Amino acid sequence: MRVSGIRSLWALCALGALPLACAANEGSVDRKVPADARGEVLISNVSGTVDVRGWDRNEIQVTGQVDEDVERVDVENSGGRTVIKVILPKGSHDGGDAMLEINVPRGSSVEVSAVSADISSKGVIGTQRLKTVSGEITAEVSGDDSEVRSVSGDITVHGNGKPGSLRVSSVSGSLDLTNGAGKLDVVTVSGDARVHMGDSSEITARTTSGEFELHARLQKDARVSIEGVSGDLTLDVGNSAGLALEIESFSGDISGCLAEGKVEQVSKYGPGTRLNTRTGDGSARVRAKTLSGDIEICDR
Repeated sequence: MRVSGIRSLWALCALGALPLACAANEGSVDRKVPADARGEVLISNVSGTVDVRGWDRNEIQVTGQVDEDVERVDVENSGGRTVIKVILPKGSHDGGDAMLEINVPRGSSVEVSAVSADISSKGVIGTQRLKTVSGEITAEVSGDDSEVRSVSGDITVHGNGKPGSLRVSSVSGSLDLTNGAGKLDVVTVSGDARVHMGDSSEITARTTSGEFELHARLQKDARVSIEGVSGDLTLDVGNSAGLALEIESFSGDISGCLAEGKVEQVSKYGPGTRLNTRTGDGSARVRAKTLSGDIEICDR
């Protein structure tokens, strides 16, 4: 660690020569800057935690602890955008831990990028883009066009029940989504997913090597498309006007209250089952297909 450089930067901060940036060696971080009520907040951390909290102030506060392998934590604010970045020494290959708690205006648009760090978010009503590698994500998501992604970590997302657009991707980790609504795009690899949606207009899911469970209340003319590889699908989709179902499993069974007495073999001499049926006016369309797994579908 470049001690002399850090001491010099601390001295400049103490003199007020760097109003928008501050350094932190091993110890605590405590920094405040003014912020727009609906500004952008960009946060990056290599290792540790990032805990974002929305509050009713037009300022951003960064507090927490950093270890000796962290050179500094920069907080820069300009033109409605605040950038918070954990800086490691040049040539460093092992990330130093920074455990940060960041309070932002509730209406902020927040983007978090992390490597070996867990991310949590609560109380933010603006758009969020939360991404980590080898870390878990726990988030309350309210803003439209939000995105949550993790590689080698579990994801827990809680929506606000209002229609929006959300993209979620999980690799080598489980997904638990509750109180979602509107549009949803899900990709999971090597992990189970449990999704609970309220009024939904469009749901797309692609899952590999994991079970997928969907509970959704579909709007009239809603569209659902789910593809699975090596995993069971459990679908509970309700629509008072009616459903049009196109369900197929290459190597598995199709069952459930909507499938009773209606499942047929794809081929007389080969594997595969399918279900093509309608209820009511069939205005909401549900398509589901899996290569190696069972499909259970119901509307209760």
